[in-house]
Amino acid sequence: MNLNDRKIFNEKMETLSDDELYGHHQKKFLSQLEYLYKNSKLYQEKFKTADIQLGDIKRLEDIVKLPFTKKHELREAQRYNPPVGNHRACSEDQLSRVYSSSGTTGVPTYIGLTRNDINDVQAEAIARLCWAGGIRPNSRVVNIPTAPFIADTFREGIEKTGATNIPTGFNVDRVISAFKYQGADALHATVSFWTYLLDKLERLDINPKTFGLRRIIGGAEGGTKLIRPLIEESFGATAIEGMGMGEMSCIIFGECLEDRGNGMHYLSQGIVHVELIHPQTLETIPIEAGAEGELVYTSLESRGMPLMRYRSRDNVRILSTAPCICGRTGFKIEVLGRTDDMLTILGVNVYPLAILDVVSSLKPLVSGAVEIQLEAPGPVVEPPLKLKVETGDQPGDGKKLKKLIETKIREKLIFRANVELVDELPKAQYKTQLIKKVYK
Repeated sequence: MNLNDRKIFNEKMETLSDDELYGHHQKKFLSQLEYLYKNSKLYQEKFKTADIQLGDIKRLEDIVKLPFTKKHELREAQRYNPPVGNHRACSEDQLSRVYSSSGTTGVPTYIGLTRNDINDVQAEAIARLCWAGGIRPNSRVVNIPTAPFIADTFREGIEKTGATNIPTGFNVDRVISAFKYQGADALHATVSFWTYLLDKLERLDINPKTFGLRRIIGGAEGGTKLIRPLIEESFGATAIEGMGMGEMSCIIFGECLEDRGNGMHYLSQGIVHVELIHPQTLETIPIEAGAEGELVYTSLESRGMPLMRYRSRDNVRILSTAPCICGRTGFKIEVLGRTDDMLTILGVNVYPLAILDVVSSLKPLVSGAVEIQLEAPGPVVEPPLKLKVETGDQPGDGKKLKKLIETKIREKLIFRANVELVDELPKAQYKTQLIKKVYK
């Protein structure tokens, strides 16, 4: 079939029934388990410690017998057996690429990819998201990676759709030139860059609607549903969100054009197996509408450094398991927040995204931008929680607005806040950090 004739990029995989998906994943899971058992020093040690023999795992349900894998284990494993570390499961000469995470804790996580991992894992999943977002062979996509270290991977995913990839980095002048002189009509970037670009165009007195941007794909942070209406109206474009993680697959979930705003589809069938667990008890939770828990991932196709039962720390709600109007059958999720970012205030668990939701509901009195001022190491915080809130174009009486925000937060999230109104908060090109550590 000609690429242009496809409604769904990989219709065979993205429309699997539950039974078909189970059979496909069981076969791949057992094969991957055997591969790791033979080739990964990390998992050889983990299985030995857990007293697990290969014959103990006979079906997909037995995955719960395997130990979880956590990020700190990868950092420890990469101290040995370079490149990548003890979790490398292929020979060194099979590695085609090694990149690293942004190292927000000070220690980057190195990720090794074989040619198979690049083509059949990363690029395949990215292409599925791009297609769901309206990217087609005649598209010209300005590619500003959602993490600087995965630029080449997104290039290959975009090009797999047949579209033209136009890399610019975070240089706004180059972005503008790509739309002005190269006929670009699509953008891949973080959600923060969407607003950063809009702000720059308005400062340069460029009408966003004449810019030529028609398709936007982004992710790597929360807040998409809050900023999407402004972005789509300003540019006359459609915007969709995707999410994943470099250690597993840059894209695992993503929206479709037909039903955007109503959750992200599971898009990585045959690439990543997904579980849902309770983040405290670690018990498995059935994937059904209304369920909430932490996502856990298992590589099904990777060969460089496959991971099993990798805890994502992303807490989500399952919105639907029914087929979508777009034809895809992958269940849909919304992100509640990251376990790492969760704060506990007088016994109440609070996600930064929930605070952002409450404050944003008061637009246009406020712009929607929030900065949480953390005065001591979390997650336990003594109230009141200090917040900086950026005012809107017509905030009115500052004392009344401050009280209104504090009251709304108390009503909706059941904790006390101390709000400081500011004219402007710093704008980020890459990712907006909702939490600022102001302690030493």
